[in-house]
Amino acid sequence: MKRTVLISLAVMLLLSGCAQLKGAGTGTAPADETKPTPRYLDFSDILIPGELERVPKECFITNGFGRLVVSGRVQSESLAQFFITSMNSEGWVALNQYKFQGSIKLFFKKQDKFASILIAEDPLSTRVELWLVPQEKI
Repeated sequence: MKRTVLISLAVMLLLSGCAQLKGAGTGTAPADETKPTPRYLDFSDILIPGELERVPKECFITNGFGRLVVSGRVQSESLAQFFITSMNSEGWVALNQYKFQGSIKLFFKKQDKFASILIAEDPLSTRVELWLVPQEKI
């Protein structure tokens, strides 16, 4: 009986020691759970959050302009704030923004081009449709 109790205590001590080595109970996240880094995809001056992946079948880019579609699981409000902040730091000027039926639409201008960003969230994912078009000279 004493032997069973001693073995049980030894196993519990061993398991609790291993849990502490892995960072459990310390309030810190493991190093491999870092947030994906934002990156540039098809447009050199528009930063895309790392959580979003390109949807190749829905993209059309030619001569540096076109339509880029990305998708992932990100809250639309935080995504809109990300684009407002990052576009501003890239020299884009915010022209307008509005919300309609759960979607967010953002408009930006830079030198000789315009960008529009449509953010639509559904229960399974968030879809971003980004259009970059040249400003026509009259």
